Amino acid sequence: MKIIIVFLLYLIFITPTAWAEQQALSYWEVNLFQGLSERKGMFGRVNETAKSIGIEDFRKFSGEYGDWLTTNIQLRLAYNSDNELTRDTIGTGDPEVDAFDMELHNAYARFKLLYGKADTWVGHYEPAFGQEPLLDTYPTILQTMDFKNIGFKMDWGVGTRGVFTGWDYRITATLGSGMGMHFKGNHLFAGRIGFGETALNDYNLGISTLYGYVVNASGRKLLSDNLTLKKRVGIDATYLYRSFDSKIELAYGRDNDKEVMGTWVQITYTLPEYQKLNIEVQQENWFYSLSEGEQYDSTITAGFSYKLNGAIRLRLYGARDFHSASGSLDNRIMAQYYYYFPTLKRLIDFKPE
Repeated sequence: MKIIIVFLLYLIFITPTAWAEQQALSYWEVNLFQGLSERKGMFGRVNETAKSIGIEDFRKFSGEYGDWLTTNIQLRLAYNSDNELTRDTIGTGDPEVDAFDMELHNAYARFKLLYGKADTWVGHYEPAFGQEPLLDTYPTILQTMDFKNIGFKMDWGVGTRGVFTGWDYRITATLGSGMGMHFKGNHLFAGRIGFGETALNDYNLGISTLYGYVVNASGRKLLSDNLTLKKRVGIDATYLYRSFDSKIELAYGRDNDKEVMGTWVQITYTLPEYQKLNIEVQQENWFYSLSEGEQYDSTITAGFSYKLNGAIRLRLYGARDFHSASGSLDNRIMAQYYYYFPTLKRLIDFKPE
């Protein structure tokens, strides 16, 4: 892990001085999230969404024949108010910070090869399965099925993507360890073929497959040495119609000897007369074991996403559980202030544009 991080930092911060033709963009990110649960009370994190401050550095390098390399690193300090600020490590008495964590999201170098027919990346990026490679869900409350389906949304490894007229492909070979880098015999292979282009045809249909041994981890922390053998096939689709953006995904396969399945639907409506405001509805089902009828989660989430100006986006959602594998149903309200801008000077600039 240290070797890859040093390599990426070298690409992003040191070697760019050796090339004259480059474009560099840096953005500050502030994410303020808070939720209220009917069952648990206040909560401060959902998947990757938490209170955090970070920075993203994005660079493109060009030569005589155009762009040939893109580098990106996205790092943030996250605070999970659901955890205690400090606690004693058992048997040592040493304080261990539990609520704060330094999280690495994007960390990759992507080389443009064969005029876009075989673009290749190395680093920390999405496995090629389902809707996740097509969506930027990092700054949002609404997520795809990846956390339940794979266990994470980003992984360490390599991948290739090619774009042709009317179709594209993605292939990835990663560690199967998520944010951390663990070597316990784990590995993960994934691939997706997409048909149609939303920019030209208003639709995209994808067929995906996934196979590998995935670690049992939470963030960078390894929870056990046990591996889960994951086998998946999936289908996803995106369709644009006037002010509606409709997305669906179906995943089916096995976790070791358990037959699992997930369905996911998300519809976004953009007000034609006020394009900064989106109304969004998402419904997700995840069956942990199809042979055990009660082992599934079913949740619907709906709310508003409002782009206040070029720096600030505000979100307000409500979520309702229709079924829970744990047997505990819940209703939740979630609010988010998300800031993304090259400087911090507009952090409290609430003037609409």
